[in-house]
Amino acid sequence: MQNNNIISVVVPLYHSESCIEGLIKELTTGLQSFQFEIVLVDDNSKDHTWEKILNIKHHFPEQLKIIRLSRNYGQQKATFCGLSRCKGDVIITIDDDMSHPIEKLPEIIQNFLNSKADILYITPEKYNYPWYRKLLSNIYKIISRYENPDAGKGSSFRVMSKKLVHSILQHPSHLIVIDELILWYTQSIHSITMPYHPSQKRKSTYSYSRLFHLSKNTLMISTTMPLILVKTIGFLVALFSFLAGIYYLVQKFVFHHAEKGYTSIIVSILFGTGLILFSLGVIGEYIAYILMDIHKKPPYHIREEL
Repeated sequence: MQNNNIISVVVPLYHSESCIEGLIKELTTGLQSFQFEIVLVDDNSKDHTWEKILNIKHHFPEQLKIIRLSRNYGQQKATFCGLSRCKGDVIITIDDDMSHPIEKLPEIIQNFLNSKADILYITPEKYNYPWYRKLLSNIYKIISRYENPDAGKGSSFRVMSKKLVHSILQHPSHLIVIDELILWYTQSIHSITMPYHPSQKRKSTYSYSRLFHLSKNTLMISTTMPLILVKTIGFLVALFSFLAGIYYLVQKFVFHHAEKGYTSIIVSILFGTGLILFSLGVIGEYIAYILMDIHKKPPYHIREEL
């Protein structure tokens, strides 16, 4: 297949020394009928990932761009950095663990070109997650779709147009969630499902704390749902307290019966205090992000680029 489009592939790397050589081999084989470039962004790995890609760079001096970030910024910002260095007409983002069906890239690219969409997501036919992670994921998707029905449908395996990538690169904030930024600029979104491969990494770099942090950032950038939730809970607690107050007043002055002890008072105080602290925490998160934007905190910093 011959195609005049230049293909850019962005791969964020973190602790990828065990699979990077196989990944590059599969990419160069799958893209051999295209003009292509591969942009590798090492998110400050602590293993020998950088040394490995330096060696691979010697074999592909024209097709390979390699970037090393000054510290670990996370997959979203590493991908964003890679997108900023692309020159292709079609831009693809993939994970570094070889779970994505790279061997089907020619078919996927042709599908994207035929669709005329701004972005094509390639999602797995089946998610091999534990039941509790699936449950939490579904709860997160329900919340994130409160204001946008298309939220939560993305995947890190994406094929995007140059125009869409140019649009999301104009995002000035340090808070970056690529799939949410995409929803700001287009509704021309297609998706297909394909079988994924088992991860070639020995251990996932996404702990539950990192997943929670990513989910929190996604909610912060995509919806005002946390603030709406706080307002709703506050209203319900105030209503409940008001009704309870009327109940006890009626008990005291009409039936001349008052509850003894302070248990109900202490429980009410502790519950109200906890609710106030939770509300202040949510508001504080928003204020912290606003301050970071005011001070122009950079989303990433490049240590080396070749």
